[in-house]
Amino acid sequence: MHILCDHREFASDLLPPTAHDRLAPGSPTDPAAERLACEFLGSGEPVQSASWQGRPWKYLVLSRYSPHSQYDRMIQLVRGEEGLPDRLVCVAGSGQGFHGFKGRPWSADAGNLHVTVHLAPNRAIERFQTAFAVLAALSVVDAIDAVQGLEGRARIKWVNDVLLSGAKVAGTLSYTQSQGPHVSSALLGIGLNVETAPVVERTPFVPAVGAVRDFAPGADGATQRDMLAALLSALDGNYRTLLEDGFRSLLERYEIRSGMVGRRVAVHAEDPGSDPPVISEGR
Repeated sequence: MHILCDHREFASDLLPPTAHDRLAPGSPTDPAAERLACEFLGSGEPVQSASWQGRPWKYLVLSRYSPHSQYDRMIQLVRGEEGLPDRLVCVAGSGQGFHGFKGRPWSADAGNLHVTVHLAPNRAIERFQTAFAVLAALSVVDAIDAVQGLEGRARIKWVNDVLLSGAKVAGTLSYTQSQGPHVSSALLGIGLNVETAPVVERTPFVPAVGAVRDFAPGADGATQRDMLAALLSALDGNYRTLLEDGFRSLLERYEIRSGMVGRRVAVHAEDPGSDPPVISEGR
């Protein structure tokens, strides 16, 4: 794996010493890595890079601050002629212009994880739109399960929110580019509140916001470094499951971790008002 970062101290918060100690100033010689550094590392600090063998990801780009949504920029890039390399992970420490589902603003505060992943399966995948949405949310749940004391507690609020004790701690996005069932690119966007619960306006749909550390009985496993490692491991494992076994095995686990199945629910119109009309309701 080729690691790129624009701030060594930020990288130390996310990487184990075995990887962080490899970082050294200098422009990357890999043409793809050099292009990624130009696109996503804009702090003005010298680019630090390192090679870390034996990792399932090809590129890991760590930016302390991003002035725009990396997810949106990566959509633009995959639509271009050059595209993006397979198994690319970009992590921003904080930033502006980040958003959730249907463009709803997402507060990208320091101390949390803001991750965008690009995958290039280049093959047919059944129900790929559903598959990658499920993969993203389920991987966040798996990462939270890795925190001691939080095993089995995270729940998914359909379709892309992850809750702990009713408080939203994460949201996910997915985008696919395909020709028929053949998927050339899949982008996953993940915002995970690890150490900081953002101050946001409460709504009937998001009545509470929290951070993983708020619910962890101790600090062990609830740091940015721990959560990023657990998240990348879960993403890799679930992606392999998708390619080998299909999306239904992921969907079964998604349903088990749903916080909605069996409950009374209402579907509301997409309306900026405080009391949008109900389209349908039921169990």
